This record gives sequence, C-alpha cells and structure tokens, in this order.
Amino acid sequence: MTVAELIEMLEGCNPDAEVRLAEQPRWAFAYTLDDRVGEYTDKDNNDYVYLVEGRQLAYLNSKVAQIIGWSEDTDDEDDEDDENED
Repeated sequence: MTVAELIEMLEGCNPDAEVRLAEQPRWAFAYTLDDRVGEYTDKDNNDYVYLVEGRQLAYLNSKVAQIIGWSEDTDDEDDEDDENED
C-alpha cells in the first residue's frame, strides 16, 4: 500500500474521528497510533513510511471485527466501548 492509497481509503472518513489500529484477527485488540512517523529510503531508493503502534486500549469491539471481516455476524449485544480511552 502506498501513502496515496491510504489517503484515498480515508477520504470518506470523518476527519475528526480518532484513528485506531486493529491487530491479531484471532485475538483482536485495538491500539492507538503513536504520533511518530518514520520515513526511510533503502539502498535501492525505495521509499517507506512507518506508522508506529501506540498503546493497547482494549479487545477490539466485535462490531468492528465484523466490519473488517475478522468475525462472522452475530446477534451479541454491543460491546462496551472501551476504545474511547485516550
């Protein structure tokens, strides 16, 4: 994925929404993103941008896991919204 592709993916999102990182599909957690960004050019002149994982917040909300395709649709009650911690 390129920076341009990421920007395009985010174009329809609320610009004031908090950004979270979902990791580990089988045991999913939600993380913040750190405010550091790493840019690197290798010896072959390939450019890379690294986003840095921040703090683990909670287990990933089950509705989010469904939206991103990590779990099947269930009739479970909504998860507690523990991801609002800063």
